[in-house]
Amino acid sequence: MRSLNLVPWRERQRRAVLWRWQLGGVLAMLVALGGVFLIDQALHHINQTHASHMAAWLQQQQALQSQLQDASLWQTRERQAQQLQQVWPHWRLLQTQAWQALMGLLSVSPQGLHISHAEWREGQWRLQVKAFSGSQVQQWQAQLHAQGIGLEIQTTPTASSGWHCPQGRWWRLQTYVLRSPAVQGGRS
Repeated sequence: MRSLNLVPWRERQRRAVLWRWQLGGVLAMLVALGGVFLIDQALHHINQTHASHMAAWLQQQQALQSQLQDASLWQTRERQAQQLQQVWPHWRLLQTQAWQALMGLLSVSPQGLHISHAEWREGQWRLQVKAFSGSQVQQWQAQLHAQGIGLEIQTTPTASSGWHCPQGRWWRLQTYVLRSPAVQGGRS
């Protein structure tokens, strides 16, 4: 009875499905192998290009190194680099002092004043301040002295200018110059 097949169309359908599945598997495998081959070829080409660029770069670097070993310019640059390495800690200290001085100056609010120019050079401040009166500048100067920042004001304002406030009033602003003595400790 087993050899008797009463529904032959089902057997044919199973064989057709199996054949399509096998064909799909073979085609998928061929596509995957083709993709891998193409990627391998592309990577091989990229690696060859990179290797040739690296070889040319190394050859150029060796040629330049042999030229620079004998050049006086290279020796001068090397001496300058060594000098810079020796001076760098001092420059770093000056930069740190400048930042500390700026933070100290900013720790006191200049209420009612307009700082139009601030310059830190060789451990000294030079400020241009615009104010309505000298008493405002003196009050700010006293607050700075309390923080340990010594600024000396010039006796007279260097210039004056006008300013219109939003309410329509005209105010006279005077410009004062403040200077500090040389650095004492870390703040001035």
